[in-house]
Amino acid sequence: MRAGILKDITFHCGRHTFAVMQLNLGTEIYTVSKLLGHKELKTTQIYARILDEKKRDAVNKIPDIE
Repeated sequence: MRAGILKDITFHCGRHTFAVMQLNLGTEIYTVSKLLGHKELKTTQIYARILDEKKRDAVNKIPDIE
């Protein structure tokens, strides 16, 4: 509470944030997968889909040019 943050941050939230930030910074998905200790790459791909959705949302904000 010293920083005035009232929200509880869980371990899962920290791992999620780490994964998304690493992928966003360009770290290869295989490396992120190993850092997180995932046995299957498809588990890590869940985080990559979040970035794909954010990119799609950003592109969709641009109006169509006619």
